[in-house]
Amino acid sequence: MEIFATMIYWFTRGGMVMYLLLAASIISLAIIIERFRYYQRKAVNVEEYCNKLTQRLQSDSIDELLELLQGKERAADIMVAAGLRAAKGNRNVEAAMESAAQLEAAKLKKGLPILSMLVTLAPILGLMGTVVGMIQSFSIFDVQAGSPMAITGGVGEALVATATGLAVAVIALVGHSFFSYSLDNILTKLEQISSLVMEYVVVKA
Repeated sequence: MEIFATMIYWFTRGGMVMYLLLAASIISLAIIIERFRYYQRKAVNVEEYCNKLTQRLQSDSIDELLELLQGKERAADIMVAAGLRAAKGNRNVEAAMESAAQLEAAKLKKGLPILSMLVTLAPILGLMGTVVGMIQSFSIFDVQAGSPMAITGGVGEALVATATGLAVAVIALVGHSFFSYSLDNILTKLEQISSLVMEYVVVKA
């Protein structure tokens, strides 16, 4: 309870910019939580997936495979289904899977530009709050000449905004870096699965 009271105290001392930083932190955490859950639904164990897919491609017809993949949410399932539909319709299988993979990549990137923006914006907001606070402190110092605490205390409070802005930027940066790595990892797996489909789909078609 004491920690919470301390946080409230310093929050109120940071100035109006603290409300903007609070909003930025909430947005960052919301995106990180939502993306984490989304990426979990989209990810696959590529070795296990390829083994099962190989068995299905060898034993099942295209119609059976499409029925099995219907309603699936994983990026790999959506891409494979697109390739199989293209094969069934005598269309370009590789182009169909590439288009599906690009669409899934766009969905996976959702929210990442906002995190990237907050990495830059949060420190700037914090710095702005600090500058405003220091200007106010120097104004007080001019009025209360001979009172060093009037300025040192004000500067200390003003620096809260900078510290908060840096903290928000760190959270956004960690989230953005993690999801960028996860995105690259998923796309690499999709390429592996796409190659496997291309190897077998001609026979099934």
